[in-house]
Amino acid sequence: HGYTRDYLMGLNVVWDSGAADVVGTQESSNPRTIAIRDATAALLEPNRQLIEESRPKTPFTRCGYQLHDVMPGGRLDLAKLLVGSEGTLGFITAATLRTIPLPGGVCAVLLGFGSLDAALHAALDLRALRPVSGDLLDRRLLASMRTAAAVAAALLVTFEADSEREARELAETAVEKLRVVHRLVVLEEPVCDPGGLARIRGARQAAVSGLYGLGKGPRPLAFIEDVGVPAEQLPAFIERTQDALKRFELSASFLIHALTGQVHTRPMVELDNPVDREKLWPLAEVVHGIALELGGTVSAQHGTGIARTPWIEKQYGPILPLFRELKRIFDPKNILNPGKIVGPDPSRPAWPLRTGFKADEAEQGRSPLLVWASGSPRDEVGKCTGCGDCRPQSPRGRMCPAVRASRSEATSPRAMVNLFPLLDANTSLASDDVKAISRHCVNCKMCRDECPAHVDVPRLMLEAKAARHAEDGLDRADWFLARTEGLARLGSNFAPFVNLLLARRSVRWLLEKAFGLSRQRRLPAFALRNFTRRARGMGLARRRKSDALQKVAYFVDVFANYNDPSIGAATVAVLRHNGIEVYVPPRQVGCGAAPLSVGDLEAARDAARRNIRALVDLVREGYRIVCSEPTAALMLSQDYLDILDDPDAAALAANTVELTAFLGELLDAGRLRTDFRRLELTLGHHVPCHIKALRTPPAGPRLLELIPGLTVRTIDVSCSGMAGTWGLKAANYDTSFAVGKRMLDEVNRPGILFGSSECSACRMQMQEGSGKRALHPVQYLALAYGLLPEIGAKLRQPLGGLLSG
Repeated sequence: HGYTRDYLMGLNVVWDSGAADVVGTQESSNPRTIAIRDATAALLEPNRQLIEESRPKTPFTRCGYQLHDVMPGGRLDLAKLLVGSEGTLGFITAATLRTIPLPGGVCAVLLGFGSLDAALHAALDLRALRPVSGDLLDRRLLASMRTAAAVAAALLVTFEADSEREARELAETAVEKLRVVHRLVVLEEPVCDPGGLARIRGARQAAVSGLYGLGKGPRPLAFIEDVGVPAEQLPAFIERTQDALKRFELSASFLIHALTGQVHTRPMVELDNPVDREKLWPLAEVVHGIALELGGTVSAQHGTGIARTPWIEKQYGPILPLFRELKRIFDPKNILNPGKIVGPDPSRPAWPLRTGFKADEAEQGRSPLLVWASGSPRDEVGKCTGCGDCRPQSPRGRMCPAVRASRSEATSPRAMVNLFPLLDANTSLASDDVKAISRHCVNCKMCRDECPAHVDVPRLMLEAKAARHAEDGLDRADWFLARTEGLARLGSNFAPFVNLLLARRSVRWLLEKAFGLSRQRRLPAFALRNFTRRARGMGLARRRKSDALQKVAYFVDVFANYNDPSIGAATVAVLRHNGIEVYVPPRQVGCGAAPLSVGDLEAARDAARRNIRALVDLVREGYRIVCSEPTAALMLSQDYLDILDDPDAAALAANTVELTAFLGELLDAGRLRTDFRRLELTLGHHVPCHIKALRTPPAGPRLLELIPGLTVRTIDVSCSGMAGTWGLKAANYDTSFAVGKRMLDEVNRPGILFGSSECSACRMQMQEGSGKRALHPVQYLALAYGLLPEIGAKLRQPLGGLLSG
């Protein structure tokens, strides 16, 4: 669709002097704007031919200043000149763009070839059919995405048209024409539906991400990954680049936008190896030289920045004086992004390369506290490329809730990773700086799964928190929150008295002052008779012979046990209604998530050991462990493996499943009963972070959609902001609502009557932020089955003030 500059209508800009103006279609009366405009026009007008002759022969370039099209009809377009100038000419605060209609139909197809060269020539032949994109993936990328087909390269081609039928016809025509000349394998038939398109595009992203998910050894380094050449020169460029890589004894991956000649080459480099590091600059010189010789550019897509500024002179030699004079006109004091595009700073490295620790933790006298396959967190830290994708502001994705609320580098997962190389024998983990960074990680695990390199930042932060706890202990607030299960048990035993106290503002004020528990937070009431007691009364704590095809052990966890036993009752009722034998192990305790989240590793390990002893024999007897709380399922299936080096923990992990995922399995197998009664309700169902972290598709919404009359609006836009016990703190109260704002905005839509979520903490946030009752999906299922009519009364019950029943 061209450049952003092609759709520009105006820019709000602040000049070097601090003067602000709007540049674009209207004439400006700002003196600084007029001075810049007149001086720039006087510079460019007599040099038009030289500027044109210096242009690369590629359809796209992002290297240097784009001067060839900024004086249409002899009139300078300042706004177009500023686009892509990377803040070196002015500070852009807003942009006004014109839009174009979305295509009526989009269709994509994935084709495989026996060699990279064959795929390149096929892509060049495709240009006659005018696809909108053609992404070529080499063998290494295909291996990282674990494609089953034995091909050496794949071509992902996308067509757009006025209708889906026309787009599909274009894709099918392309496949048939390529079959005649090129030997190919159709890896994915033409798909036009949104789900299919997302799957194919996701495969491409997974291929690139897979490269960065490697452990030890050489890893991809993006220092020559933005070269562009005329498309017809691609075969020559790739062949010569491969020869150069062989001379330097390096391998690389290639992702190629074949229609436009953009090549992302990522050599595999061992950064801790001085020999490999010494190869980088001469290899860049060779590869960039090949591109320029073929009429290309050293940056086709990503911009110049500091990394490519050293090659500006080689690409633009004759007009480099124009660049320098242009910079002087706009920024005579050199205060706007100095060192980019012109005037590189020789004391500043173009590539701030990241390496591992300077010394192993053992050499520093600090041994890792969690279980690491390599013996230390070093390899996990080394996976981080420093790309900054963990500072998201787009509405898509969940990474990272802390950054979305604060917009601060110090809260980013990248900052958390950078914490580790800074730690040495003389650095106190109890220092304020370390606390300030680590406290922002709420163990939601979204950065782990959305990071392009899949760096397990939450695990690194658990290591840091555990080390801090071992060195300095917990403050009162963290100590209090780490003991939520014991406090919940106590609260349940004396429920009427405790509930009465918690509903009083004076008591809540005292709790805030003493333990940091927010006085404003609406807390769940305690149930006098917890679920495990009820289970014993129902005979669920005794195993007996059964003809059931499947048997499960129900892991209850804290909230369903002590605060809302109706979740446990609904879980048992729904499972039994579907012919599942249910056993509630009497020796189970809380999963240990609360102490682990604040670094109390020993308390978390104690809970893990007790639960493993209570459950692992059941696993050996064929039981599945079913958890109604996603956090509990995550602890049993993932986190226990990080805190205990125990084969029994692995056996438990392999046989643990979250409740709605288990019911989804029954649905997929055709074994879930659908004898639901009609419920005339509209629900907003929030997908919790820990459901996504379990890496299975959310099953809650499709289960609820089975209920006649029930309308489900899936809310998968953000973290709820509660983050377990994190949101209970007074210090985090306001921030938690800032984090969960996008989710709460959806829940607060007028058409939504009630909330739904698998996570108890998320439901607490939904209720407080909207005033609408929120239940676990299994409670709605039990109500619709006619098993627990009292849940209908619960829906009609007011939430209450400081305490909700």
